[in-house]
Amino acid sequence: MKNFARAAACVLAAGALSVVTAVPSMAATAELNITYSCNFTLIGAQDTPTTVTSSDATDSATVGVPTAVSNNTVKSTVSESATNVLAWLGAKSVDGTLTTQVKVTNGSATQTVSSVATIPNTAVPSSGTFTVTAAGTMPALTLTEAGTASISLGNSELKLTPRLANGDPTWLGTVTNQCTVKAGQNTVFHTFPVA
Repeated sequence: MKNFARAAACVLAAGALSVVTAVPSMAATAELNITYSCNFTLIGAQDTPTTVTSSDATDSATVGVPTAVSNNTVKSTVSESATNVLAWLGAKSVDGTLTTQVKVTNGSATQTVSSVATIPNTAVPSSGTFTVTAAGTMPALTLTEAGTASISLGNSELKLTPRLANGDPTWLGTVTNQCTVKAGQNTVFHTFPVA
């Protein structure tokens, strides 16, 4: 399930000591469809089609000035096989967290940051696929080179708790699933100028 997304480069204006900062920029919209292979407990690897979006991604940044934190939404489709296992466990809902490794490339410099999203309690159907929607943030970024910066989505760690009808965890407890980006896909989520 995955995840994931952007940093908005707005900097709040000046204070009483006339500190000069960058003028806040307009937010951009970013979206990427990407498929992960998630290694679920009991059933092994399952393809997990995912759409990551941000409505307040940065549209520009300034060298040395931290960008603002941005918000992102991660929608993932849970396979029918996973649904069947959840039903077998007696799970009526799931919740958890998704932590995605995000690579930021800025000229010759690269950095990797973690984007954390929360999966709210989501009902599990008796059969078929279903969608979970996680909401999270991308931390502030400080870029070092003028030119451009790009944000690429990487592998994720999914911590999921299947729950019974009364809200208690199933006997499986909270499970940690590793999700890797399937090969051959575009992983660039957003690109923006840096001045």
